[in-house]
Amino acid sequence: MEERAFGKTGEKFPILSFGGQRIVEGHGCTEAEAIKMLNYAIDNGIRYYDTAWLYSAGQSEERIGKVARLRRREMWIATKVRARDKAGAKKQLEESLRRLQTDHVDEWRMHDVWSMNELDQITGPGGALEEAIEARREGYVRYISISGHSNPAVQIEALNRFPFDSVLCAMSVLDRFILSFADEFLPVAKAKGTAVIGMKILGLGRLAPLYEKALRYSFSLPIDTAIIGMESMEQLRMNLAVAENFRPLNDIERLELFREILPMVTPESLPWKSNNWAQPVTWKNRE
Repeated sequence: MEERAFGKTGEKFPILSFGGQRIVEGHGCTEAEAIKMLNYAIDNGIRYYDTAWLYSAGQSEERIGKVARLRRREMWIATKVRARDKAGAKKQLEESLRRLQTDHVDEWRMHDVWSMNELDQITGPGGALEEAIEARREGYVRYISISGHSNPAVQIEALNRFPFDSVLCAMSVLDRFILSFADEFLPVAKAKGTAVIGMKILGLGRLAPLYEKALRYSFSLPIDTAIIGMESMEQLRMNLAVAENFRPLNDIERLELFREILPMVTPESLPWKSNNWAQPVTWKNRE
Protein backbone atom coordinates (compact mmCIF):
# COMPACT_ATOMS: atom_id res chain seq x y z
CA MET A 1 0.00 0.00 0.00
CA GLU A 2 1.02 3.59 -0.57
CA GLU A 3 2.38 5.20 2.60
CA ARG A 4 2.16 8.86 3.58
CA ALA A 5 3.88 11.01 6.16
CA PHE A 6 1.80 11.49 9.30
CA GLY A 7 1.95 15.22 9.87
CA LYS A 8 5.10 16.31 11.68
CA THR A 9 5.39 13.18 13.83
CA GLY A 10 8.04 11.52 11.67
CA GLU A 11 5.77 8.48 11.26
CA LYS A 12 4.41 7.10 7.99
CA PHE A 13 1.28 5.01 7.54
CA PRO A 14 -0.42 3.15 4.71
CA ILE A 15 -3.43 4.93 3.25
CA LEU A 16 -5.78 2.30 4.74
CA SER A 17 -6.14 2.18 8.51
CA PHE A 18 -8.40 0.09 10.74
CA GLY A 19 -11.51 1.55 12.37
CA GLY A 20 -12.38 -0.53 15.43
CA GLN A 21 -15.92 0.63 16.13
CA ARG A 22 -17.59 -2.30 14.36
CA ILE A 23 -15.57 -5.30 15.62
CA VAL A 24 -18.15 -5.83 18.36
CA GLU A 25 -21.14 -8.02 19.09
CA GLY A 26 -23.50 -5.13 18.30
CA HIS A 27 -22.38 -5.36 14.67
CA GLY A 28 -22.51 -9.16 14.54
CA CYS A 29 -18.76 -9.60 14.94
CA THR A 30 -17.69 -12.29 17.40
CA GLU A 31 -14.54 -11.99 19.48
CA ALA A 32 -12.89 -14.79 17.51
CA GLU A 33 -13.67 -13.05 14.21
CA ALA A 34 -12.43 -9.71 15.56
CA ILE A 35 -9.12 -11.18 16.68
CA LYS A 36 -8.73 -12.98 13.35
CA MET A 37 -9.39 -9.73 11.46
CA LEU A 38 -6.92 -7.72 13.55
CA ASN A 39 -4.15 -10.25 13.08
CA TYR A 40 -4.87 -10.45 9.34
CA ALA A 41 -4.77 -6.66 9.09
CA ILE A 42 -1.37 -6.52 10.80
CA ASP A 43 -0.05 -9.35 8.62
CA ASN A 44 -1.15 -7.40 5.53
CA GLY A 45 0.48 -4.10 6.40
CA ILE A 46 -2.13 -2.12 8.32
CA ARG A 47 -0.44 -0.35 11.24
CA TYR A 48 -2.94 2.22 12.50
CA TYR A 49 -5.81 1.07 14.79
CA ASP A 50 -8.51 3.50 15.90
CA THR A 51 -10.91 2.79 18.73
CA ALA A 52 -12.66 4.68 21.56
CA TRP A 53 -13.41 4.41 25.25
CA LEU A 54 -17.16 4.44 24.54
CA TYR A 55 -17.41 1.98 21.63
CA SER A 56 -19.82 -0.73 22.81
CA ALA A 57 -19.02 -0.03 26.46
CA GLY A 58 -15.33 -0.72 25.89
CA GLN A 59 -15.68 -3.96 23.94
CA SER A 60 -13.79 -2.55 20.95
CA GLU A 61 -10.83 -1.58 23.14
CA GLU A 62 -10.89 -4.96 24.88
CA ARG A 63 -10.73 -6.86 21.62
CA ILE A 64 -7.92 -4.72 20.26
CA GLY A 65 -6.15 -5.22 23.58
CA LYS A 66 -6.23 -9.00 23.22
CA VAL A 67 -4.14 -8.61 20.06
CA ALA A 68 -2.03 -5.70 21.30
CA ARG A 69 -0.95 -7.80 24.29
CA LEU A 70 1.04 -9.95 21.85
CA ARG A 71 1.72 -7.56 18.94
CA ARG A 72 1.90 -4.10 20.48
CA ARG A 73 5.07 -3.06 18.64
CA GLU A 74 3.34 -3.66 15.30
CA MET A 75 0.35 -1.47 16.16
CA TRP A 76 -0.19 2.27 16.38
CA ILE A 77 -3.15 2.59 18.73
CA ALA A 78 -5.36 5.67 18.82
CA THR A 79 -8.21 5.83 21.29
CA LYS A 80 -10.66 8.55 22.24
CA VAL A 81 -11.87 10.31 25.37
CA ARG A 82 -15.47 11.50 25.71
CA ALA A 83 -15.15 13.37 29.01
CA ARG A 84 -14.71 17.13 28.68
CA ASP A 85 -13.19 17.71 32.15
CA LYS A 86 -9.74 16.80 33.45
CA ALA A 87 -10.86 14.40 36.18
CA GLY A 88 -13.26 12.51 33.93
CA ALA A 89 -10.66 12.30 31.18
CA LYS A 90 -8.07 10.87 33.56
CA LYS A 91 -10.48 8.13 34.64
CA GLN A 92 -11.33 7.25 31.04
CA LEU A 93 -7.65 7.08 30.06
CA GLU A 94 -6.94 4.67 32.92
CA GLU A 95 -9.83 2.46 31.76
CA SER A 96 -8.66 2.58 28.14
CA LEU A 97 -5.11 1.54 29.05
CA ARG A 98 -6.43 -1.37 31.09
CA ARG A 99 -8.70 -2.61 28.30
CA LEU A 100 -6.01 -2.16 25.66
CA GLN A 101 -3.47 -4.03 27.82
CA THR A 102 -0.80 -1.41 27.20
CA ASP A 103 1.10 1.16 29.22
CA HIS A 104 0.54 3.94 26.67
CA VAL A 105 -1.50 4.96 23.63
CA ASP A 106 0.12 6.44 20.56
CA GLU A 107 -2.67 8.97 20.10
CA TRP A 108 -5.30 10.17 22.54
CA ARG A 109 -8.17 11.93 20.85
CA MET A 110 -10.70 14.46 22.18
CA HIS A 111 -13.76 12.78 20.69
CA ASP A 112 -16.49 14.40 18.56
CA VAL A 113 -15.94 18.04 19.46
CA TRP A 114 -18.90 19.47 17.58
CA SER A 115 -19.37 23.00 18.98
CA MET A 116 -17.38 26.00 20.17
CA ASN A 117 -18.91 25.49 23.60
CA GLU A 118 -17.48 21.98 23.80
CA LEU A 119 -14.13 23.26 22.56
CA ASP A 120 -14.22 25.87 25.34
CA GLN A 121 -14.81 23.12 27.91
CA ILE A 122 -11.94 20.99 26.65
CA THR A 123 -9.38 23.76 26.27
CA GLY A 124 -10.41 25.82 29.30
CA PRO A 125 -9.17 25.53 32.91
CA GLY A 126 -9.79 22.05 34.27
CA GLY A 127 -10.59 20.73 30.80
CA ALA A 128 -9.66 17.39 29.23
CA LEU A 129 -6.77 18.97 27.36
CA GLU A 130 -5.00 19.60 30.67
CA GLU A 131 -5.11 15.86 31.37
CA ALA A 132 -3.85 15.08 27.85
CA ILE A 133 -0.85 17.35 28.29
CA GLU A 134 -0.11 15.85 31.71
CA ALA A 135 -0.53 12.29 30.42
CA ARG A 136 1.84 13.03 27.55
CA ARG A 137 4.42 14.37 29.99
CA GLU A 138 4.08 11.19 32.08
CA GLY A 139 4.40 8.88 29.05
CA TYR A 140 0.85 7.49 28.96
CA VAL A 141 0.09 9.38 25.72
CA ARG A 142 2.49 10.08 22.85
CA TYR A 143 0.43 12.44 20.67
CA ILE A 144 -2.67 14.55 21.30
CA SER A 145 -5.54 14.60 18.82
CA ILE A 146 -9.06 15.90 18.34
CA SER A 147 -11.96 14.75 16.15
CA GLY A 148 -14.94 16.42 14.56
CA HIS A 149 -17.81 15.18 12.46
CA SER A 150 -19.94 18.19 11.69
CA ASN A 151 -18.46 21.71 11.61
CA PRO A 152 -14.97 22.33 10.22
CA ALA A 153 -14.87 25.79 11.83
CA VAL A 154 -14.63 24.13 15.27
CA GLN A 155 -11.56 22.12 14.32
CA ILE A 156 -9.97 25.14 12.64
CA GLU A 157 -10.41 27.07 15.88
CA ALA A 158 -9.01 24.10 17.82
CA LEU A 159 -5.77 24.34 15.83
CA ASN A 160 -5.62 28.06 16.56
CA ARG A 161 -5.81 27.34 20.29
CA PHE A 162 -3.47 24.34 20.60
CA PRO A 163 -0.99 22.53 18.32
CA PHE A 164 -2.89 19.25 18.11
CA ASP A 165 -0.74 16.59 16.44
CA SER A 166 -3.62 15.19 14.42
CA VAL A 167 -7.28 15.65 13.58
CA LEU A 168 -9.80 12.96 12.68
CA CYS A 169 -12.60 14.35 10.52
CA ALA A 170 -15.30 13.42 8.01
CA MET A 171 -13.83 12.98 4.53
CA SER A 172 -16.37 10.96 2.55
CA VAL A 173 -17.50 12.07 -0.88
CA LEU A 174 -20.91 12.84 0.67
CA ASP A 175 -19.21 15.25 3.09
CA ARG A 176 -17.69 17.25 0.23
CA PHE A 177 -20.86 19.24 -0.43
CA ILE A 178 -21.94 20.48 3.00
CA LEU A 179 -19.80 21.80 5.88
CA SER A 180 -16.83 20.46 3.95
CA PHE A 181 -13.72 19.47 5.90
CA ALA A 182 -12.00 18.75 2.58
CA ASP A 183 -12.53 22.29 1.30
CA GLU A 184 -12.38 24.31 4.52
CA PHE A 185 -10.29 22.43 7.08
CA LEU A 186 -7.78 20.41 5.10
CA PRO A 187 -5.84 23.39 3.68
CA VAL A 188 -5.49 24.88 7.18
CA ALA A 189 -4.26 21.61 8.66
CA LYS A 190 -1.77 21.07 5.85
CA ALA A 191 -0.37 24.58 6.29
CA LYS A 192 0.22 23.85 9.98
CA GLY A 193 1.70 20.39 9.41
CA THR A 194 -1.11 18.71 11.32
CA ALA A 195 -1.83 15.08 10.45
CA VAL A 196 -5.32 14.50 9.03
CA ILE A 197 -7.11 11.17 9.33
CA GLY A 198 -10.20 10.72 7.20
CA MET A 199 -13.33 9.03 8.58
CA LYS A 200 -16.93 8.35 7.54
CA ILE A 201 -15.42 7.17 4.24
CA LEU A 202 -18.37 4.89 3.49
CA GLY A 203 -20.93 7.19 5.09
CA LEU A 204 -22.02 4.73 7.78
CA GLY A 205 -22.52 2.15 5.03
CA ARG A 206 -24.57 4.35 2.73
CA LEU A 207 -21.75 4.25 0.17
CA ALA A 208 -21.15 0.50 0.50
CA PRO A 209 -22.55 -0.21 -2.99
CA LEU A 210 -19.94 2.27 -4.31
CA TYR A 211 -17.20 1.24 -1.89
CA GLU A 212 -14.38 1.11 -4.46
CA LYS A 213 -15.12 4.58 -5.85
CA ALA A 214 -15.76 5.95 -2.35
CA LEU A 215 -12.42 4.68 -1.06
CA ARG A 216 -10.55 5.90 -4.12
CA TYR A 217 -12.15 9.34 -3.74
CA SER A 218 -11.01 9.70 -0.12
CA PHE A 219 -7.57 8.20 -0.75
CA SER A 220 -7.19 10.77 -3.57
CA LEU A 221 -7.47 13.63 -1.08
CA PRO A 222 -4.25 14.95 0.54
CA ILE A 223 -5.05 13.23 3.84
CA ASP A 224 -2.47 11.20 5.75
CA THR A 225 -4.55 8.04 6.15
CA ALA A 226 -8.20 6.93 6.27
CA ILE A 227 -9.80 4.73 8.89
CA ILE A 228 -12.48 2.36 7.61
CA GLY A 229 -14.82 0.60 10.01
CA MET A 230 -15.01 -3.12 9.25
CA GLU A 231 -17.00 -5.93 10.83
CA SER A 232 -16.09 -8.95 8.70
CA MET A 233 -13.10 -10.54 7.04
CA GLU A 234 -14.81 -10.07 3.68
CA GLN A 235 -14.97 -6.31 4.17
CA LEU A 236 -11.35 -6.20 5.30
CA ARG A 237 -10.16 -8.09 2.22
CA MET A 238 -12.23 -5.88 -0.11
CA ASN A 239 -10.82 -2.70 1.40
CA LEU A 240 -7.28 -4.03 1.30
CA ALA A 241 -7.68 -4.86 -2.38
CA VAL A 242 -8.69 -1.28 -3.19
CA ALA A 243 -5.84 0.18 -1.10
CA GLU A 244 -3.21 -2.18 -2.50
CA ASN A 245 -4.22 -1.33 -6.07
CA PHE A 246 -5.04 2.31 -5.45
CA ARG A 247 -5.31 4.65 -8.41
CA PRO A 248 -6.43 8.24 -7.81
CA LEU A 249 -9.73 9.18 -9.41
CA ASN A 250 -9.21 11.17 -12.58
CA ASP A 251 -11.32 14.24 -13.34
CA ILE A 252 -13.95 12.35 -15.32
CA GLU A 253 -14.28 9.59 -12.71
CA ARG A 254 -14.65 12.16 -9.94
CA LEU A 255 -17.30 14.08 -11.87
CA GLU A 256 -19.25 10.88 -12.56
CA LEU A 257 -19.09 9.96 -8.86
CA PHE A 258 -20.33 13.40 -7.84
CA ARG A 259 -23.28 13.11 -10.22
CA GLU A 260 -24.07 9.66 -8.85
CA ILE A 261 -24.06 10.57 -5.17
CA LEU A 262 -25.46 14.13 -5.18
CA PRO A 263 -29.08 12.97 -4.68
CA MET A 264 -27.84 11.25 -1.49
CA VAL A 265 -26.52 14.48 0.06
CA THR A 266 -29.36 14.97 2.54
CA PRO A 267 -29.51 15.32 6.34
CA GLU A 268 -30.96 11.80 6.47
CA SER A 269 -27.84 10.43 4.76
CA LEU A 270 -25.43 12.57 6.78
CA PRO A 271 -26.95 12.64 10.28
CA TRP A 272 -23.60 13.73 11.75
CA LYS A 273 -24.08 17.04 9.91
CA SER A 274 -27.72 17.49 10.83
CA ASN A 275 -29.21 19.40 13.75
CA ASN A 276 -30.44 16.18 15.32
CA TRP A 277 -28.75 12.81 14.72
CA ALA A 278 -31.84 10.93 15.93
CA GLN A 279 -34.16 12.94 13.65
CA PRO A 280 -31.98 14.27 10.82
CA VAL A 281 -34.31 16.60 8.96
CA THR A 282 -32.37 19.88 8.69
CA TRP A 283 -28.70 20.74 8.36
CA LYS A 284 -26.59 21.83 11.30
CA ASN A 285 -26.27 25.60 11.59
CA ARG A 286 -22.85 27.19 11.53
CA GLU A 287 -21.89 28.93 14.76
